[in-house]
Amino acid sequence: MSLTAAVVSLNTVAANCQPKPFVKWVGGKTQLLPEILKKIPENLARGNATYVESFVGGGAVLFSILQAFPQIKHAIINDINPDLTATYRCVRDRSRELVKSLVGIQDEYQSLLSEESRKKFFLARREDFNNRSRDDLQTATLFVFLNRTCFNGLYRVNSKGKFNVPFGKYKNPKICDERTILADSEILKRVEILTGDFAGTLEHVHGNAFFYMDPPYKPLSETSSFNSYAKEDFNDNEQIRLRDFCNKINALGYDFILSNSDVKGKNPNDNFFDDLYSDFDIQRVFATRMVNANAERRGKLTELMISNYKRQSEYKHTSEDLFFSKEYQDIFRSEIGNIETDNYAKLKYEKDLCRSSRYEKDIFFHATGGIGETGIGQGLYLGKDKKALHNFYNGEGEFGKIETYKGRPNFLDLTSLQDFEKFEKRAIELFGKDKSKSYFRKMTLSNNYDGIRYFDPTTTGEEFVLYNTDKVKLISAPRKNRNEFIL
Repeated sequence: MSLTAAVVSLNTVAANCQPKPFVKWVGGKTQLLPEILKKIPENLARGNATYVESFVGGGAVLFSILQAFPQIKHAIINDINPDLTATYRCVRDRSRELVKSLVGIQDEYQSLLSEESRKKFFLARREDFNNRSRDDLQTATLFVFLNRTCFNGLYRVNSKGKFNVPFGKYKNPKICDERTILADSEILKRVEILTGDFAGTLEHVHGNAFFYMDPPYKPLSETSSFNSYAKEDFNDNEQIRLRDFCNKINALGYDFILSNSDVKGKNPNDNFFDDLYSDFDIQRVFATRMVNANAERRGKLTELMISNYKRQSEYKHTSEDLFFSKEYQDIFRSEIGNIETDNYAKLKYEKDLCRSSRYEKDIFFHATGGIGETGIGQGLYLGKDKKALHNFYNGEGEFGKIETYKGRPNFLDLTSLQDFEKFEKRAIELFGKDKSKSYFRKMTLSNNYDGIRYFDPTTTGEEFVLYNTDKVKLISAPRKNRNEFIL
């Protein structure tokens, strides 16, 4: 496209293209996007929080989230690479100038017919880029040009911070994608762009926020890294510092998702991330599906998604779904009655059954005592539906008498009767059968879960049994009679 034709087209292209990354980027999150979007917390989806990316890279997650949730009014992105963030600023603030500049360098490059002459042109522009004496428009032009014409679109620097990726032998690379640049410019109007260390993003957050972090991945082997994204390596000490940053985010009440490599997929005995993020929810991403943190033996592992929260939708079934399944309907009808014909059964279903729709994020209400209980065994029994638990265990007393806890325990889902029976059978085989059923606790904790989720339609329906009580803290205990609930 000539410079004149580009000027004419600028008035129409912005409305005809979806925002997407304007550069190629190693480690982009296209495959992971569906799972990330499913985990977006409710406050961000409603537009009540700021979206923050501490390692923006190519921006695949950024552009997807801002399109999927146009109600998000403010986002913050950051990267330690000043050339990348300068390019983002230029796309946002000087998009039309950038298109003209890119068309110019594209025309000049494409006028060179031999591969050798194009390589010389590339190396000269790479030298210009490493010179550093340039404004944002020059930086962005050279950054995009080199990205589109270098080998595999890599960004790599040497120990002196010089870009050193070799020439890519592309016959007709698209250097200027004006439609994408103009579409990106519009959506970036909502975005604050920072340059620096990931920890600095916290200083710019005010009010509610959700963080997505995609740091340089820990290499799976000594030869799997493409060398340095920045002149300072993101080594294990940096991974630990990032974990400390996540702890700080969590303590301040912000939600986060973090991606990283699954080193256990390469070496089953490598617990680096499992130990590092043991206080959080770890999920492993396959090509087409996700599994919980302890499923490393179920198939080849790829990447980790680590978060400090778990959305209820991540469970296979809600309480309502479970109640109306055939296996639980048969139990309820045989022991209680048919809700369509029996008034007592109908009342019990409407009043006592825990409802997933009533759940409150990170709040678990004390249902019954664990120590000295028969039932499943010693443990702090937790539920989430305050109204149903209160009705079932307390009659019509004051709601405030229910102890309230807060935390993010990782529950093993045993709501399928078949799964529950298999789990119990295996637990007895490993730990032996005893009257208090302590084998449930031992089996759960030995598999690195904090408790179990199961279902009993004849009582409160969905039950959460927490064995690792370190994962919750007591918020309030406004009871008058110690016999109401026993810890």
